[in-house]
Amino acid sequence: MKYIKKSEREIRENDRQLAAALAHEIRNPLTTVKGFMELLKPYLIEIGKEQYAQIAIDEINRANDLIYEFLNASKPGLNKKTEIDINKLIQEMKISFDNQANINLSVNLCPGEPIIYGDSNKIKQLLINVIKNALEACEEAPAGEGKVCLNAKSNSRKAQIIIEDNGPGMTEETINRLFLPFYTTKEKGTGIGLSICRKIIEEHNGSIKVHSTLSQGSVFTIELPMASNQ
Repeated sequence: MKYIKKSEREIRENDRQLAAALAHEIRNPLTTVKGFMELLKPYLIEIGKEQYAQIAIDEINRANDLIYEFLNASKPGLNKKTEIDINKLIQEMKISFDNQANINLSVNLCPGEPIIYGDSNKIKQLLINVIKNALEACEEAPAGEGKVCLNAKSNSRKAQIIIEDNGPGMTEETINRLFLPFYTTKEKGTGIGLSICRKIIEEHNGSIKVHSTLSQGSVFTIELPMASNQ
């Protein structure tokens, strides 16, 4: 029994070392890409497209932060929550995904400046996962007919981010299992994206609702407390 426990410890330690080595190797090309983006930034400023460079740099920084968090998952986490402008965040998401072929991505912003309090990296990760799913759901639509809309709404207590697509929709069974770890309907899916989303929402005292109709599309409604209610 002692030999088995020792073997298990060795396996875990080997896995940890492998993960650390892999993370290090991933960071190297990210650093290179970030350097090139910094070099390109002045040229993009000249043509009025500096936001593209900044968003790319921010996403590289976010990837590095995620790697750091993964490597330090067993350590007590730091409070990285700050005020987040929902309208600004949604505009950044549109720029990030605007080049998706054959998909019409539109945005409806919220009047005023709705502010939530949270970890911006995790909220971005949440939105990226849901938006990517919506875009992938529309990939089989005829050219120019796939549509995804990002809507922002708020009241005195909550902010809503609504992601709506006109994809094939989902069955009731799929909706019920959607947030279970490793459940997926995609041929090459991992089934972890939406389970991570649910964890992030729970960490922010929020909620997510899904409505879907076969052949018509799906609507994901994310609710998060306004900063004034934290």
